[in-house]
Amino acid sequence: MFEWLNEEMNRIRTRKFHQVDGPASAELRRAVESCDMPVPTSYKQFVLQFGNAELYRNGSNYYVTVFASPNDSITDSGERYLHFGRTWTSNAFFKESLLSDGDESPVFEAFQESFRKTADTFEDWLKTKCDSARKRFKKKEWEAIEKGPSPFTDHEQAIVEARKQFRWRVVGVAPNEDLRFEIHNGSATTLPYLSVGIRGKLRPPKNSPLNGGAFLPIASIRPGETKVVEFDCYKKFIAPTDTEVFALPDPGPEDREQYWEFRT
Repeated sequence: MFEWLNEEMNRIRTRKFHQVDGPASAELRRAVESCDMPVPTSYKQFVLQFGNAELYRNGSNYYVTVFASPNDSITDSGERYLHFGRTWTSNAFFKESLLSDGDESPVFEAFQESFRKTADTFEDWLKTKCDSARKRFKKKEWEAIEKGPSPFTDHEQAIVEARKQFRWRVVGVAPNEDLRFEIHNGSATTLPYLSVGIRGKLRPPKNSPLNGGAFLPIASIRPGETKVVEFDCYKKFIAPTDTEVFALPDPGPEDREQYWEFRT
């Protein structure tokens, strides 16, 4: 059913551009097929083939996301919906009252200022959103994505190893609402920045949870030193007390643009 997506994924050599769980295990397949909720056939088939999926990476975000397990949602009018995915500008739902076992069902999307039906079936919605996401990349950008990034140089690999030796923790909030980080440099060199992940417990504008990162300036922290650094972590959109900071995984060659450690 989703041969076009499989073919595209097989052509792409850039890791993390499309991230999927992969085919369902026997246990998950039994759970999906025995689920009491009559989710649309095309959505069920997608979950069995791919599981959770994040498609078309741009920076640290993805243009299209599909959840393997939809979340129940209730509107102000009492209408129940299943939240099964999102794009950069919307959240996507099935209307529970329209679900029927073995049938397809229309897709509704919540945008910043509207809520409306946008597709007749899940497959139509996915194909339309993926086509739109693909068009956001210029021809040369897409060719580079299919080709994949060049391997790390020795210098870049040394940066990867050095960042593993830094330790940090959030130690408070500054008077201007920047977060305060205590950072220790356990490496034998200095780095210009340290990249960390930022999540929000509340929803900022555009109906999607805050999910981004911060680049902490650490050039002044010499080997063996510990200093406190203050940084604005989206305080315009979310209170510091509702902000969660987390460690990012080691970068790969496909992450050069997202990790500020590689900048000067």
